[in-house]
Amino acid sequence: MKLAIIVTEFPKATETFIYRDLMEFRRQGADLRLYHVAPFRADQQLHSFAEPLMAARQEIAMAGGKALGALAAAMVRHPWRLARTVGQIVRAYKRQPKILAKSLALLPKALAIAADARKWGAAHVHAEFAGHPATAAWIGRRFGGPEYSVSCRAHDIFRTQKLLPEKLGEANGVRTVSDFGWDFLREKLPNGRALDIEVIHSSIDTGAITAAPVPIDPAAPRLLYVGALEPKKGVEYLIDALARINAELGDWNCVLIGTGPSAEALQRRAREAGIAERMDFRGRQDFAAVAEAYAGAQICLCPSIIGPDGRMEGIPNVMIEALAYRRPAIATAISGIPELITDGEHGLLVPQKDAGALGAAILRLVSDPAEAAEMAERGRAKVVDEFDLSRNAARQLALFAGRKG
Repeated sequence: MKLAIIVTEFPKATETFIYRDLMEFRRQGADLRLYHVAPFRADQQLHSFAEPLMAARQEIAMAGGKALGALAAAMVRHPWRLARTVGQIVRAYKRQPKILAKSLALLPKALAIAADARKWGAAHVHAEFAGHPATAAWIGRRFGGPEYSVSCRAHDIFRTQKLLPEKLGEANGVRTVSDFGWDFLREKLPNGRALDIEVIHSSIDTGAITAAPVPIDPAAPRLLYVGALEPKKGVEYLIDALARINAELGDWNCVLIGTGPSAEALQRRAREAGIAERMDFRGRQDFAAVAEAYAGAQICLCPSIIGPDGRMEGIPNVMIEALAYRRPAIATAISGIPELITDGEHGLLVPQKDAGALGAAILRLVSDPAEAAEMAERGRAKVVDEFDLSRNAARQLALFAGRKG
């Protein structure tokens, strides 16, 4: 199958979950062509395992010759269709001027992507995210581009539902990564209950992760946080929790991998709480370094919250990875997280924004390493059963081909 993929940004260090899928599509026989809505991100390095995707990337400038040529062709051949499409975009986003401006600016490029994918012989276009990638696929289909499908993940459906009825309603396949997302779309969209939506979890190559269990050392626990440093991740509550239990944790250490707009404020918060020397902010790391951090961790933490504009996780990929590594996990009970972690069975869940509960959960695992290890083993088994990359990639390819399964 010739498969065209539309992403928002490329490369993007935090989107390993997408690149894992794409590499598995290739392994299972798909021929890929990759389009990115935003300009190429030369400041970010593509993880080594995904380097072959660079050759699949197609460069189409937002206002370059291909885009403007495709727009001119649409104006000549399909003026009324173009006007109706622009009108729908304007009506949908008239109260959200930033999204409106970006969507209108994207239109010429979306037309060029459709033309390029059609000329290449793409059998299907898949939009990774229901935001601008799905807008591009939707526009393209209306002007002769290939049929398309959409992956709905988290903030791309939680932040705004404008134009989603049209984009998902005209798609040939719709996927969510969680039952929470499935329920959300069915309840929030006027045509939600009529949509045929398939839940296919984000996945990892469980067979490639063979790390042995690492017992928790109650005298010197090693904690790990992996993820962006931004408001919806709730890292400030982790810092507050660790400050509260500092005296009870012994010679502890917490590694934080990731970067983002909250980085400086979080480091300052750690200094003010008197625990800066125990908080190891490592910034952005490559795939191998992250794997090494998981292998050395004793407890993995995900203190996510419902952030500004309703931004929140779907099912955090970092928690899927933590369980695959057999690491005891603590997360907040929001969004799709309880679909991965049943409290007390695969890890511990705490209320969001509750530093006291988070600290108590850490102390519970540290005080009972045997219980923590049993949870970690059950977590590994669940990930192998429900979040395996090969199996779920095959389900996606079947969805793209019009087969459910």
